[in-house]
Parts: sequence; structure tokens; C-alpha cells
Amino acid sequence: MATLDELNTIPKIQYPALREHLEAGDLLFYAGDDDISMLIREVTQSVWSHIGIVFKIDNLDRILLLESVESFGVRLIPISRYIKGVAEEMDQNDAKPNARLVIARHKKLTQAQIRPLINFGLDQIAQPYDLEEIRRIMQRIRTGEGKAVRDRAYMCSELVFECFDAVGLEFAYNHLGFISPQDIWADENVEAIAEIEHT
Repeated sequence: MATLDELNTIPKIQYPALREHLEAGDLLFYAGDDDISMLIREVTQSVWSHIGIVFKIDNLDRILLLESVESFGVRLIPISRYIKGVAEEMDQNDAKPNARLVIARHKKLTQAQIRPLINFGLDQIAQPYDLEEIRRIMQRIRTGEGKAVRDRAYMCSELVFECFDAVGLEFAYNHLGFISPQDIWADENVEAIAEIEHT
């Protein structure tokens, strides 16, 4: 399990300096300290509570985050807005000093795979968040019974799994039969690039 101390070896870079180095298909990992994030981190025994995929639209000079969130489902949001929201949340609540944003890259993702990965992701926009899978995960944790169901409702990590699976890059489900941000982080082909410094 990655710890916050281990993350201290990753270089911290402010977003404007990091922005030009981001690539389509990069992964954004979030470690939050709000109640929902802490529950996710506890259940998955992980630092991470959320994950999304970087989308770049070069001819419009836009960098977006594809993610699945409880309140909406699958959506695109400007990464700059997402980072600003995290920074504002930290400013408003000094009890959340451990919120972290890290960019990572899949070493085997090729240029030829990026367009189909993005197209698959765009096709999922407005699909619902997978609340039913959360219930199934809780049942498996309590009883050891039940299994994962692949459908078109997504937790954040399921969305990332399906986008990469669509281009032949598969992340391993954990022993409880679900995929979490930690399982993606632990993949040997996922390499941390930088932590976004949001102060």
C-alpha cells in the first residue's frame, strides 16, 4: 500500500509548469480527507480515493479530466477547475492537510491507442455512477459473497479500467473482485510523474 510518506519522493510541480508536459491518457490520482474519501481509502486500504483520465484537446488548448463522480456520473471537467476546487477545499478546512493530486502515466500506452481510448471514454459521458457496485463491494467485504458486474455504470476506477481495457491494457482486479484507484496505482506499468502543488 502506498503511504503519504512514500509520495514525498515524487517531485511537486505547480500546475502551470506541469500543464505543458501532460499527455492524453495520463492518470490523475486524488487522495482526499473528506468523509467519502476516507471511507474509500479505508475500504481499499489505500492512500487514493479517486482517479480520472487526462484528455487533451490541442487545437483548443484545453486539458480536461474524464471522471465518474457520485453526484453526476461520467463527466469531463477542466483539470484547472478540479485543482482549484481541491485547493479551495483545503483552504476552507485546515483539518484536510493530506489532500494530494498526483499525475501518473501508463508506460505501455501508445500514441495509436490514445484516440480509441479517448473515443471510448467520450462515449461513456453521462453514464451513471455505479452505486450498486458499491453495495456489492460492501457485501463482498462483509460476507465474502457476490461478484463484480461489468456494466455501463461506473465507479471512478471502473471507468479508468474500461477505457484502458478498450485498447488492450488491463489492470488487475483485487482479491475482493473489484478495481480501486490503489489497484491501478499498484500496476507495474503505472509510473508517477509529479504531484500537483496546489498552494
